[in-house]
Amino acid sequence: MNLLNLDAQARAAFSDTVKGLIQKHRIDPKEIFLNVLESTESPEMNYWMTMVLVQEHFVSPQLEVGKDASGEPVKALQAACLLQNVGAVAALLELKGFSGSVTDRDYQLCARIASQHEDQAVLGLLMKYAQEKEVLEPFMRALQGTTLQ
Repeated sequence: MNLLNLDAQARAAFSDTVKGLIQKHRIDPKEIFLNVLESTESPEMNYWMTMVLVQEHFVSPQLEVGKDASGEPVKALQAACLLQNVGAVAALLELKGFSGSVTDRDYQLCARIASQHEDQAVLGLLMKYAQEKEVLEPFMRALQGTTLQ
């Protein structure tokens, strides 16, 4: 699945970049990952950097990146949604950066974040992912029917 329909051949350049940052500059892959989540660079760059870090350098797609105001853990996918990072969101969806299904708390929280920010790009990705998995209708029903605390 490639939610953004990006050219897979572009990945190699990002793989080389990440490898250089880790080997030559001794930067921790998790630190690079956090920088990618916060990045305002192109969706393509954020997508490939996220994919490379998770698949080649073993950063967890469900990495806890902080705590919210009530002390609840914030996962990378939720942070990417909050930061409106379309590339990272697409990659983390494909890498199953959430627990459960599209009707469970993790995924629904991401959808509510996107809805609150009126972020059509991120909400569109969440819907496209649900559609690809053939669960768009249950996802939409869950989104319309409940509130998350």
